[in-house]
Amino acid sequence: MNTTTNEIDLTHFDVRSIPCRVKHAQIIQRWKELPVGAHFVLVNDHDPVPLYYQFATIFPGEFTWEHLVAGPEVFQVKISRVAAGKQGAVTPPPVSGGCGNHAQDLARSAHAAVDTTVVNGEIDARGLEPPHPMLVILTAVEELKCGGTLKARTDRKPLHLYPELETRGVRYQSEQQSDGSWVTTLRRG
Repeated sequence: MNTTTNEIDLTHFDVRSIPCRVKHAQIIQRWKELPVGAHFVLVNDHDPVPLYYQFATIFPGEFTWEHLVAGPEVFQVKISRVAAGKQGAVTPPPVSGGCGNHAQDLARSAHAAVDTTVVNGEIDARGLEPPHPMLVILTAVEELKCGGTLKARTDRKPLHLYPELETRGVRYQSEQQSDGSWVTTLRRG
């Protein structure tokens, strides 16, 4: 059966079957094609929180983000263009091994001098500007096994991180250090 243009719903973009290594690039391309005042509904199999922070970093003030369906198996987010930006100037992040790695790639490219890898169960996100600490911590949390513990070091108390950890079933405790930084201990399961 041939599908005509009239039968294709351009306001819905179902990315559940798109491989993770190219998913963000295709979403960003769809975004760049939107005129001001238009929107599309992103349909995904998980809450696209890292994508939200990627949008907040590269399209500040240009979009609104509204959850229409919040899981647990299907998530739908209405992404609207509310202002024009530097169309064509933004390049999607480099292709990586999976969805969770895009956030870390973005944070690393923006702050190449800061090492954000997990070493001995710790990740140091100090020196990164928001939203990058949250991005790298959430990326590391995705790799955390049930019963596992991770310590995250940040310059500020990670208040915006807490709701994201709760939705992932990760317990946390934050303690301010003598130098003013914070150490948050994360436990899965």
